[in-house]
Amino acid sequence: MDQSSIEHIQGDTFDDKLSSIASLLASKKNIVVLVGAGISVSCGIPDFRSASGLYNTLDFQKLGLTSPEDLFDIESFRDDPRPFFKFAHSLYPGSIEPGPSHQFLAWLNNKGMLLRIYTQNIDTLEQSAGVRSERVVYAHGSLLNATCMKCKAKYSASDIASDVQSGTVPLCRRRCKKKAKLSSARSTKEASAAAPTPVKHTRILR
Repeated sequence: MDQSSIEHIQGDTFDDKLSSIASLLASKKNIVVLVGAGISVSCGIPDFRSASGLYNTLDFQKLGLTSPEDLFDIESFRDDPRPFFKFAHSLYPGSIEPGPSHQFLAWLNNKGMLLRIYTQNIDTLEQSAGVRSERVVYAHGSLLNATCMKCKAKYSASDIASDVQSGTVPLCRRRCKKKAKLSSARSTKEASAAAPTPVKHTRILR
């Protein structure tokens, strides 16, 4: 809603204001929605920096990290991807149900009122609720796809789901595996360098 629409929100109570907002939305098209961690908290996914958020509750030492922020740090991932994949199963697509906010976004989509969602979340719950994929822009990437860090081979969430659900680091089984076979007659050092490499989720880690 633009500034003029916000100024027309009426009511003294929360319910009255919510009803006024609903009336304003009913006449709108091409709605753009910006969302963050808050809409997934009701689904059991913590935000990052509140008192009960991930950075304050994560047992990072048990994962072998020096700080909770290291969980999403690309350099830490390159050094050892195991902590991330021990954690990732708790967010993986299919393990968590969409909440009321996601259902509302799907309702906007189904009514032809939604133009785009820009989300900071990686949980893909917007799509799980029924929002068309082309309507969602994942600002930090998502868990829907993964990429080999060496050969850049692409994988879908289902391709590596069994590894992620068990907390195991998924390894590239495509071009990197072929290169490893070709290197079998070379020295141990060369063969090791060509071995399958961890798959990282696209753009989550920075």
